[in-house]
Amino acid sequence: MRIKSSFLGDPYLIHLRLPSSIPTEKAIEILKNNPNVEYAEPNYVYKIMETIPNDPYFPLQWALRNTGQTGGKPGADIKATFAWDIFTGSQDVVVAVIDTGIDYNHVDLFQNIWINTDEIPNNGIDDDNNGFTDDYKGWNFVSNNNDPMDDNYPYYHGTHVAGIVGAKGNNVTGVSGVNWNVKIMPLKAADSIGQFTTKSITNAIDYAWMNGCRISNNSYGGPSYDYAIYSAIYRAYLARHIFVAAAGNYQPPIQWYDNDKMPVYPSCYNLDNIISVLATDYNDNISPYSHYGKISVDVGAPGGTDLTNAPYNIYSTKKGNDYRYLAGTSMAAPYVTGIAALALGKCYALTVGQLKSRIISKVDPLPSLSDKCVSGGRVNAYKVIYDPVAPDGAPDNLVATPTGWTTIRLTWRDNSSNEIGFEVQRKDSAMPDYSYLDGADANRTYFDDCRATAGHVFFYRLRAYNMAGFSTFTNEISTIIPATPPVAPSYLNAQWDWGQRAVHLIWVDSSNNEESFTVERKADWETEWQSIAILAQNVTSFYDSDVAGDTFYYYRIKVANPLGFAYSDIVSVYIPIY
Repeated sequence: MRIKSSFLGDPYLIHLRLPSSIPTEKAIEILKNNPNVEYAEPNYVYKIMETIPNDPYFPLQWALRNTGQTGGKPGADIKATFAWDIFTGSQDVVVAVIDTGIDYNHVDLFQNIWINTDEIPNNGIDDDNNGFTDDYKGWNFVSNNNDPMDDNYPYYHGTHVAGIVGAKGNNVTGVSGVNWNVKIMPLKAADSIGQFTTKSITNAIDYAWMNGCRISNNSYGGPSYDYAIYSAIYRAYLARHIFVAAAGNYQPPIQWYDNDKMPVYPSCYNLDNIISVLATDYNDNISPYSHYGKISVDVGAPGGTDLTNAPYNIYSTKKGNDYRYLAGTSMAAPYVTGIAALALGKCYALTVGQLKSRIISKVDPLPSLSDKCVSGGRVNAYKVIYDPVAPDGAPDNLVATPTGWTTIRLTWRDNSSNEIGFEVQRKDSAMPDYSYLDGADANRTYFDDCRATAGHVFFYRLRAYNMAGFSTFTNEISTIIPATPPVAPSYLNAQWDWGQRAVHLIWVDSSNNEESFTVERKADWETEWQSIAILAQNVTSFYDSDVAGDTFYYYRIKVANPLGFAYSDIVSVYIPIY
């Protein structure tokens, strides 16, 4: 290190210039451990605290920056200009707009439209083998073709939604989206009059996550519980996909306002990847048409006041290089979608749970929403993507232990107090470098890799993260799941549990490479063992309630993997008359 200069008012404050080989975080960690150093921190960069885009219609977008310019309450906005001072989006993030289609040629949208680079356009071949021919710019699930153009005259609902999420910002044109840079995937699931079907919605959701999309906007709904759609959203959840949904607009009778009493779907499905959004007006009050739900709706976002073409509503893109006002929870949802895309672009390692929790917890609390949604507030883009400093300590003592035929448990020591979570990276001997595996929540000190393969050497490392950045990596560690038959379970015990009215079996898992356990049983009058349950790897207990009173039963546990099996000792238990 070389001393560059001291500071004018404090001769003991030293500015050090580091060689490129020493990471800033590592140098700070070393200095903090020096008893002669009072504190150490980066040479932070500061900028003007508000970024105003040069788009000519930006002053009409009170939802992004409300100065009272359209008659509303100053500050009743999502704090977009403060967020943009930190980050304006990333084209590595793909957002699916499942709607009436999008005018993908719009002058304010075309640069942010998703392009399927694995597909050669208009050659009549499904080049990427995803089941859709020439899906170069998304798909039309209404007409089953590759043209997702918006035909929803006169509203052009999908185009309006897309502009809120990601109209190109600061391009001296039209309006600004929440993201200046993003990739918007056009998925047309509604016809020209705005009607969706189960089939079109389900296929659009599956297309989105199957083609690498982490977020979708869903500004539609109805009163019917639809298991096909529920299942599609759950499949998306397993693929780390956030599903943002509109809470609904008022329809008679009046009790339909409260989604806790009269659910609206898909926003009210009980799934961890859904964020349900109500609408607020330019005074930070709940919009007069908006549904709400203290339990079933998560957050509020600007949606405008009514259905008139008025400046207190939401101004965004319209088909034909045009713009217009619309209002509804349909407009509120894409503000949340846009914020989610900002956050993922800033920190790709965020898990579904972390992203949803952050959006809900980092709101501006509002009296008007105190009993209307889970968060009790309106979203704040700046709070979601801002953390003052990167994690203040790197995790260490990483250990990897095989626990099953496809599982390896990682443990480590958490040395930071301000992380959002931990990024787990993995590689095997055939890979040139590490890649992202998964995320673990803050304050966790373990993670189970359930996608390992026996007989392969896997290498791991991890680091803490928050919205300000990453810590340094832990030590690297490697391990292998033994490609051998499993070791028999030990210490099998069977006891009658009066409370459960069942035999409670417990055992010790003595193997580190089992694929499953099978519980086998026979009564004292039987000669053959019966398989009564097949359990996953690492399970060590089971309740057997299918037993008769005044009977002796015998039990054993079979452990198996593709290379062999082994049995525990046999135990017996008497079942009293019950």
